[in-house]
Amino acid sequence: MGIHNPTAHDRKVYLEEVEQELNRFRADIIGISAGFDNHRQDWGGLLTTDDYRDMGQMVRNAARRNGGGCFAVLEGGYNYDVLGQNALALIQGLSASPP
Repeated sequence: MGIHNPTAHDRKVYLEEVEQELNRFRADIIGISAGFDNHRQDWGGLLTTDDYRDMGQMVRNAARRNGGGCFAVLEGGYNYDVLGQNALALIQGLSASPP
């Protein structure tokens, strides 16, 4: 079991940190706390909606590589104007659904 919470304040570094952790991690199932408050239009001011889709794909790919599954639990996101779009993007990434 492992827990990782990215701390980078640069968008590119943040995504690289997520990808590196997922490449390193081995588990039968990957659960993510899907917080969307790091979106550019939320208080975190860092990530784009496409970034959430990309991270969903990273999680899905890591789960497949490990022969397991993945799930997400909605945690945060406070700008309701973009929250739904971000959650949908993550789900699309997790499920390989087209945008």
